[in-house]
Amino acid sequence: SSLTPQHWELLVLEKLKWDLVSVIANDFLPHILHRLPLPADKVELVKKHAQTFIALCATDYTFVMYPPSMIATGSIGAAIHGLSLSPNGFGGEAITELLAGTTGTEVDCLKACQEQIEAALAESLKQASQSQQELSAKAAAYGGSQQPTGTPTDVTDINL
Repeated sequence: SSLTPQHWELLVLEKLKWDLVSVIANDFLPHILHRLPLPADKVELVKKHAQTFIALCATDYTFVMYPPSMIATGSIGAAIHGLSLSPNGFGGEAITELLAGTTGTEVDCLKACQEQIEAALAESLKQASQSQQELSAKAAAYGGSQQPTGTPTDVTDINL
């Protein structure tokens, strides 16, 4: 009998021992946010920023040592800090303590993770800015042309 593409996918995943239902940092966001005294109109904004931080962490090997709950908690802390929110009078230190208590993490570890996330964001923004400057310099060098380079569509246009 022939197998459907879904069966083949499951077979490959099983052979590779990949667990697609493992818990990831995004899974923790609603549970943590629900326990924070955030203004109702700011919850979605904090969540979006935290999701951005989590995506950034997924591309940086330095975060592999952190469990998903720590990355989620640190991302929420970084989001609140970056947005300069002080939920119901909670300052930066109090929010960190509240987050640490919510997820059962040590305050120092959470602080270190959050600082590392913020540093990764700063580095990412710096690299993006440099790339943009290089792109602008190249565009200026080529007469400011914003035309993308074309791909030959005719075989005779290719010099071998």
